[in-house]
Amino acid sequence: MQRSLLLLFSCLALLFVNSLSNADSSERPNILFVITDDESCLERGVYGWSGLKTPAFDRVAKQGVLFTNTHASAPSCAPSRATVLTGRNFWELQEGAIIQAWLPKKFPLMPNLLEKVGYHVGSTGKGWGPGVYPEQAHGPDSAGKVYNQIMAEKRKVDYFANMVQFLDEKQSNEPFFFWLGFKEPHSPWDEDNYLKLEKEFGVSLDEVKLHPSHTEADRKVRANFLYEILDADRTLGKVLDLLEDRGLLENTLVIYTSDNGTALGTGRGKSTPYLWGTHEPMAVSWPAKVPTGRTITDYINFADFAPTILEAAGVKVPGSMTGKSFLKMLTSNQEGRVESDRSFIVTGLEWHGEFDPERKTFRAIRNDKYSLIFRYNNDESTSDGSPSQPSSVELYDLTQDPWEEKNLASDPVYQQKLNSLSDQLIEFGRQTDDPRMTGELDLFREIRQYVQERKRNGYKKS
Repeated sequence: MQRSLLLLFSCLALLFVNSLSNADSSERPNILFVITDDESCLERGVYGWSGLKTPAFDRVAKQGVLFTNTHASAPSCAPSRATVLTGRNFWELQEGAIIQAWLPKKFPLMPNLLEKVGYHVGSTGKGWGPGVYPEQAHGPDSAGKVYNQIMAEKRKVDYFANMVQFLDEKQSNEPFFFWLGFKEPHSPWDEDNYLKLEKEFGVSLDEVKLHPSHTEADRKVRANFLYEILDADRTLGKVLDLLEDRGLLENTLVIYTSDNGTALGTGRGKSTPYLWGTHEPMAVSWPAKVPTGRTITDYINFADFAPTILEAAGVKVPGSMTGKSFLKMLTSNQEGRVESDRSFIVTGLEWHGEFDPERKTFRAIRNDKYSLIFRYNNDESTSDGSPSQPSSVELYDLTQDPWEEKNLASDPVYQQKLNSLSDQLIEFGRQTDDPRMTGELDLFREIRQYVQERKRNGYKKS
């Protein structure tokens, strides 16, 4: 009799635990992380410059929050995406700081942590990369199991069909994380995209806006590029409709951004510290939890994505992640500048495909009024732990010069501001163990040499 009662209580306890588990599972949000390739926020009309209408992106913003000051940690795809996945500034990622190297296994990845607590995890399109996958590195599935098998015309991945397959494989009570990695609007582009831009979206060549560094000869190329943005936006709209039709959208946290800025071809966009290099579009919705129709001006670092997603999913954020969750900001009713310590952003770059002696290496700090840039031309470690000395400095007054064309670094009127921003940039780097600010550059030098040699060999995997 006693054994029977014990068995009965054990069964009841097991049922109780399982019911709690299922309840917790049903309450955890689904997560859709959408990331395009090579797109500044200024390409989207909602930010007030281009006039380009992007209905699906605007839908996410209207159903949630539009962020106006989101910046890539590095304006280069692999380190930028590594920052999203690890919740660490790119300079904290050792080999992961440099494109065409690798992402060390020692850094836990947000999708893996979600999978461990029962999330159905997958990705389509472009995840982390480009780079290599040695034994000590995370693999090509860093953003989750890859769903790229279904192709559209011209050997293009059918993002929508692959997501349908992913959802069809999901258990009914299983929350999901899906990385929708558009390869657009990265080049190459079809030469007749400008014709499709007008035919399919009603945007003529005359309506295409040009960056101040462009000439009239660039207009058709710009139009070919913009078509890719609208084509991706059209797919996003289908994805949102799919989630709504399946009753999943209400409890889905949707985050949209891009990995780095537009490849302008003028030295002012992708791989540069300027506005078009690091400033990214960002909209977030979660109908069940996030109040709608707000605009937030706080500065968001790509390292903040992983902690935010994990906190939303009820997963403990590992100590390795140095980014800061913005979940509380999302679920509040506040707008404008919400958190006082998000009043600036620090970005940088170590390498983006150039050979010595050409250098794109920089660190930069930006706030609402100023942008300060340190440029570097060597990777020599300092013997006393002092910061690496910049080879040149740039300072821009963004209130007077939003396109960052007039360097004020040598203007005596601005020396006090230059000095205070320099101190702030150096101190932030020291607090986050940036080798540029601690003087410990040996690893960066070795990895730079390694990836340059890979480039000379045609980026062969072996």
